[in-house]
Amino acid sequence: MPEFKIEQPMVSLTLEEILPEYLEDELLIKNQFIRETAFTNTDCNNLIIEKSRLTKVDFTNSNFNRFECADCHFESCDFSNVEWIGAAFHRTIFKNCKLTGTNFAEALLQNCQFIDCTINYASFNFSQLKRVFFSECQLNFSEFSEVKWNHIELNHCELNKTNWIGTNLNKLNLSSCQFESLSLSPDLIKGFIVNYDQAIIVGLTLGLVLDEPLIEK
Repeated sequence: MPEFKIEQPMVSLTLEEILPEYLEDELLIKNQFIRETAFTNTDCNNLIIEKSRLTKVDFTNSNFNRFECADCHFESCDFSNVEWIGAAFHRTIFKNCKLTGTNFAEALLQNCQFIDCTINYASFNFSQLKRVFFSECQLNFSEFSEVKWNHIELNHCELNKTNWIGTNLNKLNLSSCQFESLSLSPDLIKGFIVNYDQAIIVGLTLGLVLDEPLIEK
């Protein structure tokens, strides 16, 4: 669990199980349990999902315009290459989900958790992250440029070659994460929390040159 308080989804333990044939514009999914189905290559406007649980649902290559989600639990779902530009997520858990190449640009994520997810090559550019927790996630090559955030935690995540240009890193703690390189803005790293080995990587990223002492024989 994150060090800060995060609101949990309000999802009932007894949900009606449904299996929609397709997703359509203006559709409201509420208090439903959906599992083991596919909505791939879907183009949908104003879809709203509330107080629901979705398990092993495939949404790959879909485009959701003006998407809203609240009090939901997604487990073992595939959101690869989904377009969620400007979407809103509140009290939502993604567990063991695949989000490779998913586009969260300009989205709002509040009280959200990503647990054991694959999120490589995803974009969070220009998004707002408020009380968001990433745990044991792969986020390699993902974009976090120009992000506005308040209380986010990345716990034991892979962050190699992530892009943080234009994002203020003050008090952001990546000390438990792994990365060999990343992109950041030099004027926005004051207060950035890293471990000793990571500090060397950050220094090299900023153009510092290490003058290794000679080893006496």
